[in-house]
Amino acid sequence: MKKTAPLLFILIACQLSIAQNYKFGKVSKEEIQEKFNPVDSSSSATYLYKYRKTFFEYQQSTGFELVTVVHERVKIYNQQGFEYATKAISLYKSGSSQEKVRSIKAYTYNLMDGKIEATKLTKDGTFKTEISKYQNETKFTMPNIKEGSVVEYSYKITSPFYQNVDEFQFQHAIPIKKLKAEFQAPEYYNFRVTMKGFLPITPKIEIKGDKIRFKSSFLEFTKTVSTYNLENIPALKEEPYVNNINNYRASVKYELSYRKLPNSTIEYYSSTWEDVVKAVYKRSDFGEELNKSGYYKDDIDGLINSVSDPERRISLIFDFVKSRVKWNEYYSKYTNDGVKKAYKTRVGNVAEINLMLTSMLRYAGLNANPVLVSTRRNGIPLFPTREGYNYVISCVELPTGNVLLDATNKYGSPNILPYRVLNWEGRIIKKSGTSSLISLYPEVNSKTTTHMLVNLSEDGDISGNFRGVKTNH
Repeated sequence: MKKTAPLLFILIACQLSIAQNYKFGKVSKEEIQEKFNPVDSSSSATYLYKYRKTFFEYQQSTGFELVTVVHERVKIYNQQGFEYATKAISLYKSGSSQEKVRSIKAYTYNLMDGKIEATKLTKDGTFKTEISKYQNETKFTMPNIKEGSVVEYSYKITSPFYQNVDEFQFQHAIPIKKLKAEFQAPEYYNFRVTMKGFLPITPKIEIKGDKIRFKSSFLEFTKTVSTYNLENIPALKEEPYVNNINNYRASVKYELSYRKLPNSTIEYYSSTWEDVVKAVYKRSDFGEELNKSGYYKDDIDGLINSVSDPERRISLIFDFVKSRVKWNEYYSKYTNDGVKKAYKTRVGNVAEINLMLTSMLRYAGLNANPVLVSTRRNGIPLFPTREGYNYVISCVELPTGNVLLDATNKYGSPNILPYRVLNWEGRIIKKSGTSSLISLYPEVNSKTTTHMLVNLSEDGDISGNFRGVKTNH
């Protein structure tokens, strides 16, 4: 026994090392043959391996750019898990600058006659779509998907927007067996780190040296390397009465605080809410749009000249904007083509409609201000950030209380905000440059009232009429 025990240990260790080989393409038969997740048998799929590395890379012509490398291996147990055979990559763009995805490599693995069969993703299976002025999408669906398949893909994203680091998500709707993530930041970029969720996440932080090579010299610098290694992460699935489950997923967000390049001054980003508000308000596609009024003066004058009651003025202007400009279903706190063009063409995004509304209300002598909002799908901004808000509505302050307005919904009413906007609190921005939080939830409960007038016959049949009335939301 003393001689065979070490041999057994070596054999077991070898089997484990084979089963846990995370190098791309090294999928094992055991992974393909697995019928269910041993920890969560109800799961339709499992991330066998999830890897992400985000770092800065210096380009001689453009300077630092942000690079993200992704490698994921997914086990699909049944047809409900087929959705994980499709991957959508969101790519941000602004003007001539845009994020790009490169080096897509993807395979589907199945067992055929006891041998592993690998089916490669071809270029025909990859689709590129323009979602909006600010967003492109690259999507691919893995070929030859069956119950029991293992899919594996990797790709690289290069981004000129070094201030926008996508959130590191460590928990999903399906379990994760092995996760590794890494973030590298050179000494010239200082990031604020915010964690959320209930999983204990403790990164390993190291300071390492690096260098930038030029034609005749090089520049040495240090970088902070944060590494996360997690195993057997449980799934976090949708629950009833939860506004956005992503608010509770284990994740880490890196928000750029300031940048200090060699031989230059410090450039501050989102440090306080005051900084955020000033940065948003001074943009030409936000603050300047509020000050434009010439394009609508005649119409508003004819609409409210004979009306002095503030609430009546609000109602008239609100209904006018709803009927005048149709929402193109684009979310943004910034205008796209501008309020004047939206007014002329009768089509606009969220910002063009609600900044126009705010400007008209101010012109009518009302105390109206824009309110920055993060939609339910976008999550909750937990710290000062410009990227945390993706929507804007309008608020009028009256002696009787605040009136919240969103003119993107032509059937909307004052203080009846669309469901997508009911996400805890918004941030109201005043003319003075100050801001404060404001609740987005209704103060009056909605209700359904049913009136019935019926006749009950001797045999138990009921005939008659009923009328239902729904109020508020």
